Amino acid sequence: MALQSSGFILELRQLDSLRPHEETIPAHVDDLARDCAREGVQKDPVLADTRTGSVLDGMHRLEAFKRMGLRNVVCCSLDYGSGATTISRWGRVYSGPSWEGLARLAKDSGLTRELTPQSAVKELSVKGAGVAVMNGDVAMMPEGRMGLDGGFGIVRRLDGGAEARGMRRTFVSEDELQAELRDRQKVVLLVEKLDKADVVEAANTGNLFPCKTSMHAVDPRPVAVNIPLEEIRSGRSARLDAMARQPGGRILPPSSVYEGRRYKERLLLLGAR
Repeated sequence: MALQSSGFILELRQLDSLRPHEETIPAHVDDLARDCAREGVQKDPVLADTRTGSVLDGMHRLEAFKRMGLRNVVCCSLDYGSGATTISRWGRVYSGPSWEGLARLAKDSGLTRELTPQSAVKELSVKGAGVAVMNGDVAMMPEGRMGLDGGFGIVRRLDGGAEARGMRRTFVSEDELQAELRDRQKVVLLVEKLDKADVVEAANTGNLFPCKTSMHAVDPRPVAVNIPLEEIRSGRSARLDAMARQPGGRILPPSSVYEGRRYKERLLLLGAR
C-alpha cells in the first residue's frame, strides 16, 4: 500500500515549519525525550497538515525533539481537508471522592444550569455550548452560549482544582464516556463539538487548546517507522526515503492496541522491528 494512494507523504520536516494546536503535559514530554534518547529512534511519525503545518497528532513528540535540540522530525503530511482524517474529542475523567468540591468550582466558573448528563452530551454536539461537568446524577453547563475560549478556561480551572484536591485525571474518547458516567466517584468533563477549522485557527494563532482535547483518526494511520535519531539530525534518511517510495508494512485492524493505546482506525506498521 503506497502512502501517496491515501494522500499521505512520509518525510522529514523542520520543526519550525510545524504548528501545534494543543498544549502539552510537561511530565509526558520529559518521558518521551528520555525514551527517545535511550532508544535512539523516532518510533512514530508526527501527523500534520501539508498546507498549513498544523500538527494533528504528536504535540508531545514535537516538544520533546525541541528539548533534545533536534531541528527535524519524521512527519506524515496529509490533506487535513480530506475525508481520510476525522476529528472527535477526548473527555476528561477525574477520579476521587470530590464531586462536591469540583461542582462548587464549576458553579463559581459560571456553570450554573443543571440538567441530566444525557441532555448535556446532546447539547455539546452544537457549537457555542461551551463545556459540561458531569457525574452519573447531574450535569452542569452555562446558562447561555459560551465560546471555546470560555470553555477552555473552565477546563484549565477544573484541571487545577482536581490536582489541588488530589484527584487523578485520565482521558477517555467521547464514545466511551457513558461507562465513566455510571461511576459516582468520577467526574467527567467534555467540551463542545470541535471542527477542523478550530484546530487550524489554534495552530495559526498560537491560542492553543488545553492538552488532550481533540482526537484525530487517520485511516490507515502510519506508525512504527523507527528512524534513527542520527539520520533525523543529519536531515537525510535513505531508510525513510525508501519507506516513502515503497512503504509496504503490515496492516492491523481497527481497535488494535499499539504501544498501550487502542486505536479506532487501521494501523499501518511501516518499519516494525
